[in-house]
Amino acid sequence: MALSNPWIHGPETGEDFTQLPPHLQGVETKIVYIGVVHPIHKKRFTWNLLGSHKGREGIVMAPVATGLFHTPFETLMSEGPYQIGAEPERTDWKKRMISIGVHVNPDIAPWISGSSSRVIDTPFRYRMIEERWWGSWSATEDGYLGVFTRTHGWRWLRVRLAEEPKDPWELDPVAYGNNFMTWSMNIVATQPYFAKRTEFKTWQNDVETSTLWDKIEDLLNEFIPGLDVGEGAIRVPNRGDIAVYPKFLVSSPGKCWIQEGDRWVELPLLSPKDGYIMVDTDPNAQTLTATTDPVDPLFMRILRNSQLIDVLLHDLLSITLPMWRRMEDRFTEASKIPPRTLAAVKVRHSNADGRVTMFVPQRYSKGFA
Repeated sequence: MALSNPWIHGPETGEDFTQLPPHLQGVETKIVYIGVVHPIHKKRFTWNLLGSHKGREGIVMAPVATGLFHTPFETLMSEGPYQIGAEPERTDWKKRMISIGVHVNPDIAPWISGSSSRVIDTPFRYRMIEERWWGSWSATEDGYLGVFTRTHGWRWLRVRLAEEPKDPWELDPVAYGNNFMTWSMNIVATQPYFAKRTEFKTWQNDVETSTLWDKIEDLLNEFIPGLDVGEGAIRVPNRGDIAVYPKFLVSSPGKCWIQEGDRWVELPLLSPKDGYIMVDTDPNAQTLTATTDPVDPLFMRILRNSQLIDVLLHDLLSITLPMWRRMEDRFTEASKIPPRTLAAVKVRHSNADGRVTMFVPQRYSKGFA
Protein backbone atom coordinates (compact mmCIF):
# COMPACT_ATOMS: atom_id res chain seq x y z
CA MET A 1 0.00 0.00 0.00
CA ALA A 2 1.40 3.40 -0.95
CA LEU A 3 2.08 5.90 1.80
CA SER A 4 -0.31 8.86 1.91
CA ASN A 5 2.49 11.36 2.63
CA PRO A 6 4.63 11.84 -0.52
CA TRP A 7 7.58 13.06 1.58
CA ILE A 8 7.86 9.74 3.44
CA HIS A 9 9.43 6.92 1.46
CA GLY A 10 9.10 3.32 2.55
CA PRO A 11 11.94 0.78 2.51
CA GLU A 12 13.14 -0.59 -0.81
CA THR A 13 11.89 -4.06 0.10
CA GLY A 14 8.32 -2.76 0.03
CA GLU A 15 7.18 -3.09 3.67
CA ASP A 16 4.24 -0.96 4.71
CA PHE A 17 5.34 1.46 7.45
CA THR A 18 1.97 1.30 9.16
CA GLN A 19 2.28 -2.48 9.51
CA LEU A 20 5.66 -2.37 11.25
CA PRO A 21 5.76 -3.11 14.99
CA PRO A 22 5.73 0.00 17.22
CA HIS A 23 9.39 -0.30 18.24
CA LEU A 24 10.40 -0.14 14.56
CA GLN A 25 8.04 2.69 13.68
CA GLY A 26 9.55 4.76 16.47
CA VAL A 27 6.85 7.43 16.37
CA GLU A 28 6.78 7.82 20.16
CA THR A 29 9.01 10.35 21.85
CA LYS A 30 12.04 8.43 23.10
CA ILE A 31 14.17 9.61 26.02
CA VAL A 32 17.39 7.94 27.11
CA TYR A 33 20.05 8.82 29.65
CA ILE A 34 23.73 7.94 29.24
CA GLY A 35 25.32 8.23 32.64
CA VAL A 36 28.72 9.27 33.87
CA VAL A 37 31.39 6.61 34.18
CA HIS A 38 30.21 4.34 36.99
CA PRO A 39 32.65 4.38 39.93
CA ILE A 40 32.45 0.59 40.35
CA HIS A 41 31.77 -0.80 36.88
CA LYS A 42 34.04 1.76 35.14
CA LYS A 43 31.71 2.25 32.18
CA ARG A 44 28.71 4.33 31.13
CA PHE A 45 25.27 2.77 31.41
CA THR A 46 22.44 3.63 29.00
CA TRP A 47 18.93 3.89 30.43
CA ASN A 48 15.79 3.74 28.26
CA LEU A 49 13.39 5.99 30.16
CA LEU A 50 10.61 6.69 27.67
CA GLY A 51 9.43 5.41 24.31
CA SER A 52 10.48 2.13 22.73
CA HIS A 53 12.33 -0.24 25.09
CA LYS A 54 11.45 1.91 28.12
CA GLY A 55 12.10 0.10 31.37
CA ARG A 56 14.54 -2.39 29.84
CA GLU A 57 17.05 -1.53 32.57
CA GLY A 58 14.43 -1.33 35.35
CA ILE A 59 13.82 2.44 35.23
CA VAL A 60 10.98 4.36 33.54
CA MET A 61 10.07 8.03 33.58
CA ALA A 62 6.95 9.19 35.36
CA PRO A 63 4.29 10.70 33.06
CA VAL A 64 5.00 14.34 33.99
CA ALA A 65 8.21 16.34 33.50
CA THR A 66 8.92 20.09 33.63
CA GLY A 67 11.68 22.11 31.99
CA LEU A 68 12.31 19.52 29.32
CA PHE A 69 10.86 21.28 26.28
CA HIS A 70 11.31 25.05 26.09
CA THR A 71 14.59 26.84 26.83
CA PRO A 72 14.20 29.04 29.94
CA PHE A 73 14.67 32.78 29.49
CA GLU A 74 13.83 36.08 31.14
CA THR A 75 13.12 39.35 29.36
CA LEU A 76 14.22 42.32 31.46
CA MET A 77 12.18 45.52 31.20
CA SER A 78 12.74 49.09 32.31
CA GLU A 79 9.73 50.85 33.81
CA GLY A 80 9.22 54.22 35.38
CA PRO A 81 6.63 56.68 36.61
CA TYR A 82 4.44 58.31 33.98
CA GLN A 83 5.53 55.62 31.51
CA ILE A 84 2.93 53.60 29.68
CA GLY A 85 3.95 49.95 29.69
CA ALA A 86 7.63 49.03 29.69
CA GLU A 87 10.72 49.15 27.48
CA PRO A 88 12.47 45.82 26.70
CA GLU A 89 16.15 45.94 27.65
CA ARG A 90 17.56 42.47 27.06
CA THR A 91 16.78 38.77 27.19
CA ASP A 92 18.77 36.52 29.53
CA TRP A 93 18.94 32.80 28.70
CA LYS A 94 18.99 30.81 31.93
CA LYS A 95 20.26 27.40 32.91
CA ARG A 96 17.76 24.64 32.20
CA MET A 97 16.24 23.18 35.38
CA ILE A 98 14.46 19.88 34.73
CA SER A 99 12.21 18.03 37.16
CA ILE A 100 11.41 14.42 36.38
CA GLY A 101 10.14 11.41 38.26
CA VAL A 102 11.44 7.87 37.80
CA HIS A 103 9.95 4.54 38.83
CA VAL A 104 12.38 1.79 39.87
CA ASN A 105 11.40 -1.87 39.65
CA PRO A 106 13.23 -4.91 38.21
CA ASP A 107 10.10 -6.07 36.35
CA ILE A 108 8.68 -2.66 35.49
CA ALA A 109 8.67 -3.62 31.81
CA PRO A 110 7.37 -7.23 31.75
CA TRP A 111 6.80 -7.06 27.99
CA ILE A 112 10.58 -6.82 27.67
CA SER A 113 11.78 -9.09 30.47
CA GLY A 114 10.43 -12.14 28.66
CA SER A 115 9.20 -15.43 30.07
CA SER A 116 7.18 -15.25 33.28
CA SER A 117 8.99 -18.38 34.46
CA ARG A 118 12.04 -16.27 35.28
CA VAL A 119 11.92 -14.65 38.70
CA ILE A 120 13.57 -11.26 38.21
CA ASP A 121 11.52 -9.13 40.62
CA THR A 122 13.73 -9.72 43.65
CA PRO A 123 15.19 -7.43 46.34
CA PHE A 124 18.69 -8.19 45.06
CA ARG A 125 17.92 -7.04 41.52
CA TYR A 126 16.09 -3.99 42.84
CA ARG A 127 19.07 -2.87 44.89
CA MET A 128 21.49 -3.48 42.02
CA ILE A 129 19.33 -1.29 39.78
CA GLU A 130 19.39 1.49 42.39
CA GLU A 131 23.16 1.12 42.70
CA ARG A 132 23.70 1.36 38.93
CA TRP A 133 21.21 4.21 38.51
CA TRP A 134 22.64 6.51 41.15
CA GLY A 135 26.18 5.58 40.16
CA SER A 136 25.30 6.95 36.71
CA TRP A 137 24.60 10.41 38.14
CA SER A 138 26.92 13.03 39.59
CA ALA A 139 26.77 16.51 41.07
CA THR A 140 30.16 17.39 39.55
CA GLU A 141 30.13 15.65 36.14
CA ASP A 142 27.70 15.66 33.25
CA GLY A 143 25.80 12.76 31.76
CA TYR A 144 23.82 12.93 28.53
CA LEU A 145 20.04 13.13 28.23
CA GLY A 146 18.86 12.31 24.71
CA VAL A 147 15.49 12.96 23.08
CA PHE A 148 14.57 11.19 19.83
CA THR A 149 11.64 11.77 17.52
CA ARG A 150 11.12 10.29 14.08
CA THR A 151 10.72 13.81 12.67
CA HIS A 152 13.75 15.54 14.22
CA GLY A 153 16.17 12.77 15.18
CA TRP A 154 18.38 12.79 18.26
CA ARG A 155 19.04 15.90 20.34
CA TRP A 156 21.16 15.89 23.49
CA LEU A 157 21.62 17.76 26.76
CA ARG A 158 24.53 17.59 29.20
CA VAL A 159 22.92 17.21 32.63
CA ARG A 160 23.89 16.65 36.24
CA LEU A 161 22.14 16.51 39.61
CA ALA A 162 20.97 19.91 40.84
CA GLU A 163 20.13 18.63 44.32
CA GLU A 164 19.42 15.40 46.13
CA PRO A 165 15.96 13.80 45.86
CA LYS A 166 13.78 14.64 48.84
CA ASP A 167 11.25 11.80 48.56
CA PRO A 168 10.32 10.30 51.96
CA TRP A 169 10.46 6.59 52.61
CA GLU A 170 7.02 5.58 53.81
CA LEU A 171 8.09 1.95 53.97
CA ASP A 172 11.02 -0.20 52.97
CA PRO A 173 10.96 -0.36 49.13
CA VAL A 174 11.38 -4.14 49.21
CA ALA A 175 8.69 -4.75 51.86
CA TYR A 176 6.07 -7.35 50.96
CA GLY A 177 7.93 -8.10 47.76
CA ASN A 178 7.16 -4.68 46.25
CA ASN A 179 10.74 -3.91 45.18
CA PHE A 180 9.53 -0.52 44.00
CA MET A 181 10.46 3.12 44.52
CA THR A 182 9.56 6.43 42.91
CA TRP A 183 12.13 9.23 42.94
CA SER A 184 11.57 12.90 42.14
CA MET A 185 14.76 14.25 40.57
CA ASN A 186 15.87 17.82 39.91
CA ILE A 187 18.61 17.97 37.30
CA VAL A 188 20.31 20.92 35.60
CA ALA A 189 21.79 21.63 32.18
CA THR A 190 24.21 24.56 32.44
CA GLN A 191 24.18 24.75 28.62
CA PRO A 192 20.40 25.04 28.11
CA TYR A 193 20.36 24.27 24.39
CA PHE A 194 19.96 20.80 22.95
CA ALA A 195 22.72 19.73 20.57
CA LYS A 196 23.33 17.42 17.68
CA ARG A 197 26.69 16.19 16.38
CA THR A 198 28.96 19.08 15.39
CA GLU A 199 29.34 19.58 11.64
CA PHE A 200 32.88 20.11 10.32
CA LYS A 201 34.91 20.34 7.13
CA THR A 202 38.64 20.68 6.36
CA TRP A 203 40.47 22.82 3.81
CA GLN A 204 44.11 22.03 2.94
CA ASN A 205 46.72 24.20 1.22
CA ASP A 206 49.20 22.89 -1.37
CA VAL A 207 52.86 23.57 -2.22
CA GLU A 208 52.07 25.87 -5.16
CA THR A 209 50.54 28.50 -2.87
CA SER A 210 52.89 28.41 0.09
CA THR A 211 55.73 30.25 1.80
CA LEU A 212 58.19 28.91 4.38
CA TRP A 213 56.88 29.60 7.85
CA ASP A 214 59.99 31.55 8.91
CA LYS A 215 59.84 33.72 5.76
CA ILE A 216 56.17 34.69 5.65
CA GLU A 217 56.51 37.65 8.03
CA ASP A 218 59.30 39.09 5.86
CA LEU A 219 56.64 39.89 3.27
CA LEU A 220 55.18 42.53 5.64
CA ASN A 221 51.63 41.61 4.61
CA GLU A 222 52.44 42.32 0.95
CA PHE A 223 51.77 38.72 0.05
CA ILE A 224 49.58 37.67 -2.86
CA PRO A 225 46.73 35.26 -2.00
CA GLY A 226 46.86 32.30 -4.34
CA LEU A 227 50.62 32.69 -4.80
CA ASP A 228 52.43 33.35 -1.51
CA VAL A 229 49.65 31.92 0.65
CA GLY A 230 46.80 29.56 -0.13
CA GLU A 231 43.20 30.71 0.11
CA GLY A 232 40.03 28.67 0.17
CA ALA A 233 36.44 28.66 1.38
CA ILE A 234 34.97 26.26 3.92
CA ARG A 235 31.22 25.66 3.75
CA VAL A 236 29.52 24.14 6.79
CA PRO A 237 25.79 24.34 7.63
CA ASN A 238 24.21 25.51 10.85
CA ARG A 239 21.06 23.37 10.88
CA GLY A 240 20.07 24.43 14.38
CA ASP A 241 17.66 27.19 15.37
CA ILE A 242 20.29 28.99 17.49
CA ALA A 243 23.02 31.27 16.12
CA VAL A 244 26.47 29.87 16.96
CA TYR A 245 30.13 30.85 16.83
CA PRO A 246 32.30 28.50 14.75
CA LYS A 247 35.59 27.02 15.93
CA PHE A 248 38.67 26.30 13.84
CA LEU A 249 41.49 23.78 14.21
CA VAL A 250 44.64 25.19 12.57
CA SER A 251 47.84 23.25 11.87
CA SER A 252 51.34 24.59 12.36
CA PRO A 253 53.82 25.85 11.28
CA GLY A 254 52.89 28.90 9.26
CA LYS A 255 50.62 31.90 9.24
CA CYS A 256 46.83 31.70 9.13
CA TRP A 257 44.04 34.18 8.50
CA ILE A 258 40.31 33.70 9.05
CA GLN A 259 37.72 35.90 7.40
CA GLU A 260 35.17 37.68 9.57
CA GLY A 261 32.66 39.64 7.55
CA ASP A 262 34.59 42.01 5.29
CA ARG A 263 37.89 41.79 7.20
CA TRP A 264 40.59 39.21 7.94
CA VAL A 265 41.60 38.18 11.46
CA GLU A 266 45.32 37.42 11.57
CA LEU A 267 46.57 34.69 13.89
CA PRO A 268 50.04 34.72 15.47
CA LEU A 269 52.92 33.13 13.59
CA LEU A 270 52.92 29.41 14.39
CA SER A 271 56.20 27.55 14.80
CA PRO A 272 56.64 23.78 14.38
CA LYS A 273 56.64 23.44 18.18
CA ASP A 274 53.18 24.96 18.61
CA GLY A 275 51.26 21.94 17.33
CA TYR A 276 47.59 22.30 16.45
CA ILE A 277 45.76 25.46 17.52
CA MET A 278 42.07 25.62 18.48
CA VAL A 279 40.53 28.98 17.53
CA ASP A 280 37.26 29.96 19.23
CA THR A 281 35.52 32.92 17.56
CA ASP A 282 33.23 33.53 20.55
CA PRO A 283 34.28 36.95 21.96
CA ASN A 284 33.51 35.71 25.49
CA ALA A 285 35.76 32.64 25.21
CA GLN A 286 39.53 32.15 25.15
CA THR A 287 40.41 32.75 21.51
CA LEU A 288 43.47 30.51 21.10
CA THR A 289 44.41 27.23 22.75
CA ALA A 290 47.50 25.29 21.67
CA THR A 291 48.15 21.61 22.24
CA THR A 292 51.62 22.53 23.50
CA ASP A 293 50.75 25.60 25.56
CA PRO A 294 53.53 25.97 28.16
CA VAL A 295 52.90 26.14 31.85
CA ASP A 296 53.57 29.70 33.02
CA PRO A 297 55.38 29.32 36.37
CA LEU A 298 55.16 32.00 39.04
CA PHE A 299 58.94 32.58 38.88
CA MET A 300 58.81 33.52 35.17
CA ARG A 301 55.85 35.83 35.76
CA ILE A 302 57.78 37.65 38.48
CA LEU A 303 60.78 38.03 36.16
CA ARG A 304 58.61 39.50 33.41
CA ASN A 305 57.33 42.12 35.84
CA SER A 306 60.90 43.37 36.18
CA GLN A 307 61.35 45.80 33.28
CA LEU A 308 65.16 45.50 33.20
CA ILE A 309 65.18 41.71 33.16
CA ASP A 310 62.39 41.69 30.57
CA VAL A 311 64.50 43.86 28.26
CA LEU A 312 67.56 41.64 28.66
CA LEU A 313 65.82 38.26 28.56
CA HIS A 314 62.63 38.96 26.61
CA ASP A 315 62.93 35.99 24.23
CA LEU A 316 63.60 33.56 27.07
CA LEU A 317 60.75 34.89 29.19
CA SER A 318 58.24 34.85 26.33
CA ILE A 319 58.76 31.10 25.84
CA THR A 320 56.39 30.41 28.73
CA LEU A 321 53.64 32.63 27.31
CA PRO A 322 50.54 30.65 26.29
CA MET A 323 49.31 31.03 22.73
CA TRP A 324 46.42 33.35 23.58
CA ARG A 325 48.86 35.94 24.96
CA ARG A 326 50.44 36.21 21.49
CA MET A 327 47.14 37.12 19.81
CA GLU A 328 46.95 40.80 18.82
CA ASP A 329 43.66 40.80 16.90
CA ARG A 330 40.25 39.61 18.12
CA PHE A 331 37.00 38.16 16.84
CA THR A 332 33.66 39.95 17.19
CA GLU A 333 29.97 39.10 16.99
CA ALA A 334 30.28 39.29 13.19
CA SER A 335 31.60 35.70 13.33
CA LYS A 336 28.25 34.35 14.51
CA ILE A 337 26.48 32.03 12.05
CA PRO A 338 22.70 32.61 11.84
CA PRO A 339 20.35 29.64 12.36
CA ARG A 340 19.45 27.38 9.45
CA THR A 341 22.06 28.84 7.09
CA LEU A 342 25.07 27.58 5.16
CA ALA A 343 28.22 29.36 6.35
CA ALA A 344 30.96 30.02 3.80
CA VAL A 345 34.12 31.26 5.52
CA LYS A 346 37.33 32.05 3.65
CA VAL A 347 40.63 31.04 5.23
CA ARG A 348 44.30 31.45 4.33
CA HIS A 349 47.35 29.42 5.30
CA SER A 350 50.96 29.97 4.28
CA ASN A 351 52.28 26.44 4.80
CA ALA A 352 52.37 23.91 1.95
CA ASP A 353 50.53 21.31 4.03
CA GLY A 354 48.52 23.77 6.12
CA ARG A 355 45.10 22.57 7.25
CA VAL A 356 42.16 24.51 8.64
CA THR A 357 39.14 22.59 9.96
CA MET A 358 35.93 24.47 10.67
CA PHE A 359 33.55 23.21 13.37
CA VAL A 360 29.96 24.44 13.63
CA PRO A 361 27.99 23.36 16.74
CA GLN A 362 24.36 22.38 16.08
CA ARG A 363 22.16 23.79 18.85
CA TYR A 364 18.41 23.73 19.32
CA SER A 365 16.08 25.50 21.72
CA LYS A 366 13.80 22.44 22.10
CA GLY A 367 14.07 18.66 22.12
CA PHE A 368 12.01 18.58 18.96
CA ALA A 369 10.09 21.05 16.78
